Amino acid sequence: MRKIIQGQFFLVILISLFFSQLQSQEVASKNSMSLEFSGRVQLQHLYAPETQLQEGITLNGFRIRRGRLRVDAKITPYLSTKFQMEARDNFPRLKDAEGKLKLFTNYYVRFGQFKVPVWREEFLRSSSDLILVERSPASIFLIINLLSARQIGAEVGGQFTEKFSFAFNYSNGSGEGNSEIAVLEKLSLKNGTVSLLNDGKMYTGRLHYNFNYAIQVGISGVINDIGVQSDTINQSGQNSLIAPDIGIYLPNGIDIEAGVGYGEISKSFFQIFNDQTYFLADVTGRWKKFYKKENAKWGGLNGFELAAGVSHINTQLKTDNEELNERTTVRFGPGVYFGKKTRLQVNGEFVDSKSNGKNNFWRIRSQFTVNF
Repeated sequence: MRKIIQGQFFLVILISLFFSQLQSQEVASKNSMSLEFSGRVQLQHLYAPETQLQEGITLNGFRIRRGRLRVDAKITPYLSTKFQMEARDNFPRLKDAEGKLKLFTNYYVRFGQFKVPVWREEFLRSSSDLILVERSPASIFLIINLLSARQIGAEVGGQFTEKFSFAFNYSNGSGEGNSEIAVLEKLSLKNGTVSLLNDGKMYTGRLHYNFNYAIQVGISGVINDIGVQSDTINQSGQNSLIAPDIGIYLPNGIDIEAGVGYGEISKSFFQIFNDQTYFLADVTGRWKKFYKKENAKWGGLNGFELAAGVSHINTQLKTDNEELNERTTVRFGPGVYFGKKTRLQVNGEFVDSKSNGKNNFWRIRSQFTVNF
């Protein structure tokens, strides 16, 4: 195992020498006041000898976790747009495509595909700066059950005061990239796609308050009427969530984020089941420190961090999908910086499965992130 970890480390160091020179670029456009290009490359390695093989999951090897190109455009002083594509494991897909219109100085309307205002870790923290290699199992649980992440719809929001803001979103609620008009047209050809159809739509909202820079609190709520019901088809259900959270960001390099969630689910990406209540809890933190001078011998290494997190999912579900079942996960590990936007992380993950017939297991997840 020591050779595997050493191999990961030296490979990502070599890759850093290539990508460390990339910087975001801003150019002019005929139809825009300005255009800004940026992106992200994330190489990840997973070593999971005790995990059973599942389709679509790399158990011992490298993958391109994220390869993204993003364009931000300012059309007028009041209208902006964002477009982001991703090539993950060589499968390109659309991530963000939105327009944002500024109203009355402190308010906005935006429309398209983007993240709905739910769960601090998912909504406010970019994948370019995750505290640990991956988001928490609690966050993944919400994504699978169509209660967070990217959706297609419209949103209004803004600031009541300098410290107090809000957002309200109305969307398909059927997941990223799922146009329900297109899905409906395909139903006669592929019945399986009906599982993502959401005739009832999704309502999400968030209130956010900053006591100061160091302490921030928020609360999110979701109601998603999922599925379709007719004379011949009944694949409907309702998922819900209420989730308060807190973020603590101290000047000595300590970041702590925590959240809890409670709700009810009857349908996920994978199946329909009887109504089930669930409870989620997650706390994640890190301490990071940057040196005054970079180390030229080690690719410009100029900082390090230590991070850890505990996530718990309490649910009565018993499914074949590990991410939906009750479990407690502990993750921790170090990270090193090659500039403030380039980082190598290594995390140990220990999963205590509460499901019948499921064994506890461990794995090591490593990732090199370059933001340009």
